[in-house]
Amino acid sequence: MKSFNRALPVLNNKLVQIKALSGGTPTSANITESIIRIKDIINEARNFVNRISAATTFNGKGHVELHPPKKLEDIKAFTAVDLSLNHHHSKLPKSDQRRKRHQHRCREDNLFVFYLGNKNASGDYIGMAIRNTVLICVCKLGGIIHKVETSQITVTNVNSSNFDRVFFRRVYQDAEVNITQNYTSQTAISLPPVRNLPNTTTGVLSLNPDSVVFYVGGYPEDFIPPEELRYHKYRGAIKFSYINDSPVSLFNYKRAVNMDLKQPAAKISQTEVSDYYEGTGYRMAFIKHPEKKTRRLFKFHTNSPEMNALLFYIENEESFFCVFVARGLLVLRGQQADREVRVQSPDRVSLSDKQFAIIIADRFIVHYGSKEISTDYIKTRYTRYYIGGLPAQLRQRHNITAAPLRGCVDHLTADAEVAEYNRTLGVSGGCPVSVLGVHAATLFSPLAIESLFVWNEPPIRVSLSFRSKYRHAVLLESSSQDFQLSLADGFLVFKSYNCTLWSDKRYSDGVWHYLSVEWMPTGVELSIDNVNVTLGQSSLISQQEGKFPVCIENIYARRPDHALTPADLSVLSLTADIFPGQCRLHPPSHGESVPKKPQKHKPTTAGSQCRQQQTQHEYQLSEANSWLSYTLPQQDLDYRPHFSLHFMTKTSKGLILHVAGRGVIPLLALYIANGKIKMSLGPNRTIQHKQKSNDGNWHKVELSIEKSTFHLLVDEIRVTDGRLPKDEGSSLDFHNPVYLGGDPERSYSKEHNVPTNSVIGCIRDFKMYDVAVSQPNSRHKILPCFDGRTEIGTYFSGGHIVLDHFFTVGSRFELSFELRPQHLLGLLFHLQSGKTSLNVYLMENKVGVKMKDGDGAVSVSVKPRKNLCDGKFHVVQVSKQHAVIKLVVDPTEGPSTSSSTSAARLYIGGTTNRHIAPVSSPFIGCLRNVRFNRKSVGFEMNSRVFGPVSVNKCPAES
Repeated sequence: MKSFNRALPVLNNKLVQIKALSGGTPTSANITESIIRIKDIINEARNFVNRISAATTFNGKGHVELHPPKKLEDIKAFTAVDLSLNHHHSKLPKSDQRRKRHQHRCREDNLFVFYLGNKNASGDYIGMAIRNTVLICVCKLGGIIHKVETSQITVTNVNSSNFDRVFFRRVYQDAEVNITQNYTSQTAISLPPVRNLPNTTTGVLSLNPDSVVFYVGGYPEDFIPPEELRYHKYRGAIKFSYINDSPVSLFNYKRAVNMDLKQPAAKISQTEVSDYYEGTGYRMAFIKHPEKKTRRLFKFHTNSPEMNALLFYIENEESFFCVFVARGLLVLRGQQADREVRVQSPDRVSLSDKQFAIIIADRFIVHYGSKEISTDYIKTRYTRYYIGGLPAQLRQRHNITAAPLRGCVDHLTADAEVAEYNRTLGVSGGCPVSVLGVHAATLFSPLAIESLFVWNEPPIRVSLSFRSKYRHAVLLESSSQDFQLSLADGFLVFKSYNCTLWSDKRYSDGVWHYLSVEWMPTGVELSIDNVNVTLGQSSLISQQEGKFPVCIENIYARRPDHALTPADLSVLSLTADIFPGQCRLHPPSHGESVPKKPQKHKPTTAGSQCRQQQTQHEYQLSEANSWLSYTLPQQDLDYRPHFSLHFMTKTSKGLILHVAGRGVIPLLALYIANGKIKMSLGPNRTIQHKQKSNDGNWHKVELSIEKSTFHLLVDEIRVTDGRLPKDEGSSLDFHNPVYLGGDPERSYSKEHNVPTNSVIGCIRDFKMYDVAVSQPNSRHKILPCFDGRTEIGTYFSGGHIVLDHFFTVGSRFELSFELRPQHLLGLLFHLQSGKTSLNVYLMENKVGVKMKDGDGAVSVSVKPRKNLCDGKFHVVQVSKQHAVIKLVVDPTEGPSTSSSTSAARLYIGGTTNRHIAPVSSPFIGCLRNVRFNRKSVGFEMNSRVFGPVSVNKCPAES
């Protein structure tokens, strides 16, 4: 193993170099595959070592240095350590015993167990020690030391098989230790858990990857441990099992110093029959007697939280079948006799405690629980099968993208016999079921905290990790607890009741940040990255409409009666806006497998629809910095991509479509210059349509890339093809997102000669391979396309307007306006200041008013005689005189009720906080002639516009 460990970094470096050099060499000369095989052999050897069920015996003189966890980010917020240990009787000489009695701090029963921290013992760390025979667990987080004092560890003789199992777990600053004494015997005793719940929001473990060390059983002579761990080197046996869900073996060490090689390892009996698949490898077995049977039966049991994982694969030279889960759906896919098949379950399938049986006979059948999926099958002979994953070459051969399984598999049989594996990579023994769970997710819309926790009382503290490259995103929100966490222009904003906190620095840098919010009698405390947030100025914060991805991880709410584990995000409902188990800072693909279920109404289509909307997927690029972004399947982008769209403009210059590349082709851009449509793949690779297309009419454009050419068609007229030397079209490396409109990153240099501003006009029917691309995942300054006459007014299409310090409700006021809705559910006006509020809204052909102050709430609604969907403007008046509120819609007057209130900020057309108004949906339609106290209210000046709003133009009714 020492030789393997020394050789592995060198081999990795050589592999990178050889891959770079082998691209232009003949296949016969390509030795990359041999290097990969050598690397696999090394990993197999390490994997074998990790599966050894034995403890390492320490004699009080030596130590083992292990490799630190590969990803220190994984243990910053959540750390779980699973180890077994016993404590040997001391056999010191009598002279040493007399001397030890006079040295209280160096008593024989005070022993160092392990240390994970910086090499100079400064900064944060995690460690364990035995003091007075009692196990002490120590964490230093953000400079603050936390201790958990547990119970006595079993004292045994050398080579004893009696062990105590210690399970240490911390989530941010909260820690817990569970000990099972003599767990390998029939008289095992599970002790009550011991917890430490400190009164601090400093809970992030920060380690320096350049200087982190992991010492077990002792430490080098030149290392001085922290005072809490400054004890004798260990005498006894230790076996590490896991850190989080990553296997750890003391036999897979970096260094071993003064270890007695003659001392036999203490064996620990295996109490579990599960295999743990780490999400990186697979197990492969050859089929016994492939020529003798035409019917095959495979059975196995899974315990995994994953919703994307490869379970089973079987093949020969002519065909293959694989079974996997994709976004919770069970999929059977295969290829046989030039026929591709794909069937999937109608509902989500959980891999938690699930029994599978795969029968290969007259049909290929997959039983899961009491249900099944199947497909036609032509009998053939298979020679081998894989569980939990695949080698890279098989994935590439059949374009299999399902992730390797992370979870446990047990009781696997092949034709009623226990499977005998021939290759094992990334699989260890046992099952860390207590830490299994989906702790990460990517959000494109806010996550409701109620979907994870049931509050019996308000939370004491909520913590989470997040990262985003975008300046705008909503992380969490709660209607029952009335709080919201979001990013606005990169600043973190926390809103709760009447309290708003915002950071004085931006956190949209694409790296992980760690946040804790604590509710205290004196107020709310917000900490990010172990630092209390300093309040910034709200005038610096602007908001932007759209779906912007943000990754979240390790969401934790302190609740005294619940386990100290992050929330399991596998319980979340699958939607196109939530991706549990993944962190991906780009929008979801339009080709991604999403469970088919009744679609919830989106805000822009809430309520009964008055008239047919504009053509689906038709957008107006209204400003130079307007854009829409999409994520498309990578294999489609890199293999002969073909796009088509319709556009209309009167401008002579602007960007229409673009996607950046990393290979020899740096970009694909479609744009208009001097009124003519051009297609560019970089310098000296530009073709153009000869006629001008900025005449205000719709034009159809198609563009594609082949192996050695690229094509452009405008209104079915083909432009002279562009040429690509050296078949450059066969080695594309475009990367998402694909943009319509301007370039928000301003990433294209002047040498590309491509505009960065958007074309001003309309785009519709955006397709790839003649298949309509779904809704964009992000958008900026986008309006519906008014393909026709317009008139004066303000058109709301899911956005809203805010007027600060404008509207004050005193003893008298009058608000009047005209509206022409396209949907009959939406918020028209909202005011809130403290406990007082005023709301004017539409609800299914009624206009409603709700006012609330400290004395209670009153509501009034009116259903007009004329239908609000008649395509005409309707006049609405809301007034208050002293204690009487009056609502008038056209000629109909509603009842009067009493109220007294005051407010300040006016929201028009909707609000960012959907829970503070009686109607959460934004208003869709036109408003005009808005007056307050008989004075006209203008939206052009002193207002803030959020989302798709056309301030001074409405589509005219025909």
